[in-house]
Amino acid sequence: MTTVIHLLGSDIPHHNHTVLQFFDRELQQQLPAQQPRQFWLVSAQTDIAHHYRELAVTRFASKKALAQAVIAHARTQRSMRFFCHGQFNPFLWLALLTGRIARAQCYWHIWGADLYEDATSLKFRLFYLLRRQAQKRVARVFATRGDIHYFHQRYPQVPASLLYFPTRLAQDVPLRQSQNGPLTILLGNSGDASNRHLQALQEIRDRFGADVQVIVPLGYPAHNQSYIQQIATAAAALFPAGQVQLQTDKLAFDDYLALIARCDLGYFIFERQQGIGTLCLLIQAGVPFVLNRQNPFWRDLTGQQVPFFFSDALPDAEQIHQAQTQLRQIDTQQIAFFAPGYLAGWQQALQQVEGDNL
Repeated sequence: MTTVIHLLGSDIPHHNHTVLQFFDRELQQQLPAQQPRQFWLVSAQTDIAHHYRELAVTRFASKKALAQAVIAHARTQRSMRFFCHGQFNPFLWLALLTGRIARAQCYWHIWGADLYEDATSLKFRLFYLLRRQAQKRVARVFATRGDIHYFHQRYPQVPASLLYFPTRLAQDVPLRQSQNGPLTILLGNSGDASNRHLQALQEIRDRFGADVQVIVPLGYPAHNQSYIQQIATAAAALFPAGQVQLQTDKLAFDDYLALIARCDLGYFIFERQQGIGTLCLLIQAGVPFVLNRQNPFWRDLTGQQVPFFFSDALPDAEQIHQAQTQLRQIDTQQIAFFAPGYLAGWQQALQQVEGDNL
């Protein structure tokens, strides 16, 4: 029997808990394994294993410690397989590059950011060169349709399968209610600079004018005051009447849903696959959104006939209204990247990685 260890190689609490909950509470019912699935993860939460009774969870205090354990097991148990969810661990990439983890041992579920190269410092540029060489040494990748297309432009020889992150969806999302008043725009899905807030504020001002309300969620990441101040300065210059609301507190899930229900349009111009969870909530709420043409997730949206707009062809009020109407007529049960649609991809992925362990 092949031993498979699922890896969460970086301490990203929100995403890691989503994956663990999905395996613990849903996949174990839908696709039970003969033995509890093994998860190794980096976490500061010392009792994390106790929250997932259906899984065998091993916690590591650092990325390096997890990578060292993987290397040791990979060397002594050559039939062992590692299913990397996300990755975000430079020590694992280097181990794969140098052959300390064999090609046949490593499977990678791409989460977007670790496929792209946004940082510009010399240190990161050098690391990106090494990581590219490592990425072509994986046995198989699993990703969205758009990310597979992006990945195969560099590594067409690596097998790939369609798989969607088990996004946390709301059971009851309040629909956006039609009302008089200015267009209300949700700008970005976090305070990360990949949202290109400064550029987006300028584009919104140029295209829609000053008669708008803009809500900017900035509760994540922490210790981001310098960048938030840049956004505040730009907002005050472009919208001096206070039309921009900076939401700097970290919102509870229900509060985030209520915020979405106040919006007429989402505006996301990051140049990579990102924020699928927020896009799904907007679809549920009947709120259309704008994407950058460089964001490959447009291929997935088009394939599922979900209406959206590109940032280089911004909509007018009538087009926004039409898209809202279309979204409210969509059966989300039939969308591949919603539950239960994504379960088929997970069944295929686990069969390919775990094989006879199922």
